[in-house]
Amino acid sequence: MTTNFGSRTSHGEAPSPARALDKLSRIPVLREKYLGHTAGGSAPDLFDLPTLGRDELGRAIDTLVRTDPSALTRASLHVMGGTRSTMRMGAVPADLYLDEIAPHVRPFEPGDLFTTLGTPFHMRACQDLHNGLAARAEVPTLSMDAPTDQMIDAYLELFERHGVNALGTTLDTFRSLLRYCAASGRDLGFLHKVLWSGPAMDAATRSLIRTYFPHLRTWSLFGSSETWIIGHSGPDCANDTLHPLPHQFTEIVDGRMLVTVVHEKAVVPLLRYETGVEAEWAACACGLPGPAVRTHSRIDAPMGPLSRVVSPLDLVPLALRLDSVEAAQVVLVDPHTEDERLHLRVRLRPETQPDLYTGEWIRQHVLSESLGLSEATEEAPESFEVIVSRHMLRERPDGTAPDFLVREGGRLQTPSISIHDQGSYDTFST
Repeated sequence: MTTNFGSRTSHGEAPSPARALDKLSRIPVLREKYLGHTAGGSAPDLFDLPTLGRDELGRAIDTLVRTDPSALTRASLHVMGGTRSTMRMGAVPADLYLDEIAPHVRPFEPGDLFTTLGTPFHMRACQDLHNGLAARAEVPTLSMDAPTDQMIDAYLELFERHGVNALGTTLDTFRSLLRYCAASGRDLGFLHKVLWSGPAMDAATRSLIRTYFPHLRTWSLFGSSETWIIGHSGPDCANDTLHPLPHQFTEIVDGRMLVTVVHEKAVVPLLRYETGVEAEWAACACGLPGPAVRTHSRIDAPMGPLSRVVSPLDLVPLALRLDSVEAAQVVLVDPHTEDERLHLRVRLRPETQPDLYTGEWIRQHVLSESLGLSEATEEAPESFEVIVSRHMLRERPDGTAPDFLVREGGRLQTPSISIHDQGSYDTFST
């Protein structure tokens, strides 16, 4: 069944939110949000409920960890980034919804040897999920950390020597391997299958595979640390396309993807969660039954890989904690490209005299307070820079300026990020 109310569309019957509402309304930071929908005798319609934002969900999980850990006894908790004072955590069932995911994702067959490459602060539990899917297929697994650029060749030699033919990792790590091999002429004939968790297959990665490694077959598990896995795609699926998993419910509202998860295993149910993904319903040529969703941005890092470990807006208050800083602004440069960079612009107080070390001192302060940013920029220190300036970009006559800007191809944009809902990352020109 397709439900269509103007700019809102969904497929299938909407689940009842009654049990989820009861559970969510017991969490103090969400009580006021849902109070008006729990009063009365009848359960409200799902579509009448407000959307849930990324920050709201983060505060709810943090509250449970601090005040009611017994509510998380069957949960797997993972620190996903943020700052020391505003830590981002993912909370998923201890079994990672393996029973719900495994019937729809079957990349393995007898004789495979599967290696997973884990990366810090990127859906840490996905390495366990990849190994769980392999174990269901009775395929042996080898778990390792993702290689640095200097270690890629040594890793590939190890894999080839021991007969590894299937790989589980992140899309960014997979791209790094592909680019390295394409540039160096390194053969990947021994590798047949790749599985990752995060976004769906994109056109750039597909082009790289078809040009240099046409024998590779790929599977993606679509999700983020907040939603966990909510969709999947396989070797024959269209670019940027996923098939929603039946244990969740998807809406497309004004071009935005909302997800509801009220499964009995859900640690913190999701009611119309704002994924931050621009999307539309689509047909997929793979032949799988049911509707598919075409996405126009990444669910795990809407504003680029650096935004996966820290929201750009987290950096402004970190800078303003310093007595010498009067104003701060974040500029994300060329997101989702190899040249992606994060600039923190600061204006010092009049009584502060800058010297050669002022910018670096502020940079080290922000890195030390941010969870994951230092690790994300370790191999490319130039990807995060502090710029001391007398003026902020787009500065208004009263001296104020936007906290966050995006510069793509020399064009400056203002993202429409709500302070209360940083899950929506639609951008528009100013």
